[in-house]
Amino acid sequence: MKNFSNIEFGEISGETEREKNPDLIEKGFVDLGSVEQEALDGDRFLILGYKGSGKSSIGERLDLSQKNRHDRFVKKISLADFPFTPFSKIVKGDIEPEAKFPTAWSWILIVYIMESFGRDAAMHHPNINEFQGALDSFKELGVSPNASPASIAHASSKNSFSIKLPFNILEYTRDGGNRKQPDDIFNFVASLKEFVTQVRSPNKHLLVIDGLDDILSTRGIQYKSLYALMQETHDLNPLLSKHHVPFKIIILCRTDLFDRAPGPNKNKIRTPYAIDLDWYHDPNDPGNSMLVRGANLRAGLSLKRDVDIFSEFLPKQTHGLPTRQYLLDMTRHTPRDFFQLLSCIQKYQKSGKMKESEVKSGLRDYSLKYFQPEIQDELSGYANVNEISAFFSSISVVGKRDFSFKELKEAWIGEGGDEGGEALVAMCKATFDCSAIGNITDSKGYTHYSFKYRNRLSSFSQSKRIMVHRGLWKAVNL
Repeated sequence: MKNFSNIEFGEISGETEREKNPDLIEKGFVDLGSVEQEALDGDRFLILGYKGSGKSSIGERLDLSQKNRHDRFVKKISLADFPFTPFSKIVKGDIEPEAKFPTAWSWILIVYIMESFGRDAAMHHPNINEFQGALDSFKELGVSPNASPASIAHASSKNSFSIKLPFNILEYTRDGGNRKQPDDIFNFVASLKEFVTQVRSPNKHLLVIDGLDDILSTRGIQYKSLYALMQETHDLNPLLSKHHVPFKIIILCRTDLFDRAPGPNKNKIRTPYAIDLDWYHDPNDPGNSMLVRGANLRAGLSLKRDVDIFSEFLPKQTHGLPTRQYLLDMTRHTPRDFFQLLSCIQKYQKSGKMKESEVKSGLRDYSLKYFQPEIQDELSGYANVNEISAFFSSISVVGKRDFSFKELKEAWIGEGGDEGGEALVAMCKATFDCSAIGNITDSKGYTHYSFKYRNRLSSFSQSKRIMVHRGLWKAVNL
């Protein structure tokens, strides 16, 4: 008989999960806030969530949704290896990025729009021969079919890049010796936009843009480019909808990356057009947690029956707290954290209902082998490897689960950190933003713990005591 150790809780990424066990994407998916339906049929296009919140799983699920369907076309692309320096050269001339980046993105997006409809036998366009001629030209340029965003950016940034499309729009040509004015490409892209608004089809088309987690860095050009992508999508989706073109662009983006992107209209994008993947649920009511529901759903798929893993396989309490509550407290309330925690624990099941000692062994593995490495990966781009290592060493030197900034600074200097503490402050802010640490506030006899995963608007304060996330305690010897 199958037991807890036989349950497939999932892989560390949506892409790997789809490759190894697509049933978990299709049947073990908890649709938080009806995000899938909103992505397919609603106006919201920007799916925000912290690392591990399930953004890529949504992208994989949308991609899988076209399987065995003739009325849906989904294209999933990744910006993981996107070349931002060549991208910035697509539009030449002494022009501010705020002006030229949206046009460059529009060009790339329109290539995908036209290519998608080119695969749709039911598509209609009043100038169908010109439409097909344009697709042929894209192939000659090397930007289609099925080119990656990186390939399109590289090809379009070359000085020899030349577009000659067989319909009545402005020809755009650029060569090293005789460059036309930068205004030409703006008019060219505007004409292309008008051309695609005439497409009609009874089928639904989606472009899902993922891979933004992999490009987090301190380079300003990346954040400006990504804001421009969101801005252009914000403009292009309503334009297509207004003209009844059944195409929608969906962007999967880390919340912290979006928050760092510079732009004057982010709230105008976020409020009406973003979906926040917020899995946080009051730990005092763990039975109604969507993460618990998701774990039981996946367990049911493996065991082929309805099951409550916590009452059937796990001890009632762990460290004096209800096990559901304790396990949720070990995570940042994301599917990746929670499912990886259960995967670590199940390795220690011997038979029947697990003992508390077996669960504790799994918790130790989770802290050492998953949680701290996951935090370190998330800090990449905010700090260098030596700073990250020194920060965790400093916490170990302090040797307490909560402490003052002064205590941490003394340990930091002892570990070779800067005496001024500027780098330490930056590390604290970054580590707070990924919920590895929080702040403690005592007020009127109550203790309040402030973590980013509980409240995305919270921010680090040097004046308050610092609390290390429970998931890190074993990893840093607390």
